[in-house]
Amino acid sequence: MRGELELVAIEDVLAGLDAKLTTDPRGVAVTVRRGSHELVLHHRKSLASVDGDLKLLPSPAQYEAGHWLVPIEGLPRVLQPLLERPVEWRAPQRVLVIGPVAIPKLTVTSFASGELVRVVFEASESVPFRVQQESGRVTVAVSRDLVDAVLQPTRLAGGIVESVHYLGGRENLFAVQLGPRFRTLKATEQEAPVRLVLEFQGPPLSAAERAAPAPASGPTPRPPRPSEPEPAVRTVVIDPGHGGENPGARGPGGSLEKDVSLAIARQLRAELVNARGLSVFLTRDKDVDLELDDRTAIANNYKADLFVSIHANASRARGAKGSEVYFLSYQASDDDSRRTAQLEGAAEPLPAGASSADLALILWDMAQAEHLEESSSLASRIQEELAVVTGSEGRGVKQAPFRVLVGAAMPAVLVEVAFISNPEEEKLLTSEAYQAKVAASLARGIERFRRERAARLSSLHTPASPGRP
Repeated sequence: MRGELELVAIEDVLAGLDAKLTTDPRGVAVTVRRGSHELVLHHRKSLASVDGDLKLLPSPAQYEAGHWLVPIEGLPRVLQPLLERPVEWRAPQRVLVIGPVAIPKLTVTSFASGELVRVVFEASESVPFRVQQESGRVTVAVSRDLVDAVLQPTRLAGGIVESVHYLGGRENLFAVQLGPRFRTLKATEQEAPVRLVLEFQGPPLSAAERAAPAPASGPTPRPPRPSEPEPAVRTVVIDPGHGGENPGARGPGGSLEKDVSLAIARQLRAELVNARGLSVFLTRDKDVDLELDDRTAIANNYKADLFVSIHANASRARGAKGSEVYFLSYQASDDDSRRTAQLEGAAEPLPAGASSADLALILWDMAQAEHLEESSSLASRIQEELAVVTGSEGRGVKQAPFRVLVGAAMPAVLVEVAFISNPEEEKLLTSEAYQAKVAASLARGIERFRRERAARLSSLHTPASPGRP
């Protein structure tokens, strides 16, 4: 335990799962390899990488006394792709489930009438029940690693039984809280269907109690419905790169990056507004220059759900072509990414002489930190659509320290749609028809991300069964 955080040594979790751990000699990173998959964790950082995809942990991993400690609740996120199996952390039972596991379902119903309260435990398969009467309560333990507990809500009036709760734990413990009128208990097990029936007897009712009208037997009030999730993506801010006295890259035919990026941004806005019904704003809608920090400030001011900065690439390498999509990193993926970031405006360099272990990822502490995983996902969806639809060579998703992405408080990407320095791609980029194709592909990538994000949010808002995490 570290404060309220619960951590576990990942080497203990992976024991027997054919994984190899290699710790950096300085203790700043560990690489876990299993087959063709690779997981990388960093000391005191919440970001992990699985096969190049970023995963955000609930709290930082820590390297202590030769052990790599990771938050228990974050294990499924990093282990599932590594192990190629379903992984789930069951907090009430204190069990990490790896792989498909048959879990018995246990439904608990209650019925109250006059001198008797009946509580029925019905299981989907044979399970061992252990009933124990304690002071003020009766407990039922089910000795299985896991159960799916479903308690049907029932109003228990009359003072014989107050409530029925699932406490969980290693014994999958249920507790029946006894009332002041409880007298005796009778427990009966049945085989078909598998049931445990508990009958709680109270004292005989007096003549006055028998004559009194029975309380209204309307249905138990439903618990309040959870609030509907907010739409996954409602507002998008599009940033046409450069502008004004900052023309950006220039093609061999004289075309300017600032003009191409604005034309595509306008097409994309129309696509998202007309076909998707989104609220869309441009950081600039005319030939003016904006400071890099002002561009993300506009997105933050509009409380945008996504930020997309559009650019056209340039390279001295003859024949360089294709699209690239970037999301933020404190260091570039490769030399080309570093060069591109310098051309488009890189973030402040890291302090000279400071080690990466001591820096604790300066950029991660900024606004974009909590959105990096979604930024990676958005970049992947856009790049997939852009490379296929335009017919250009897909150069992949990359990372670089773009200053324009640092301050974005939402998923943010920078798109290099093609190389304006390539005569063939320059000609395409100045074509209105091609610009429309690029805009349509960007819109499709955004829509894919939007749907996937909506599905994730919907699953988070689905009410869990009682006793489930």
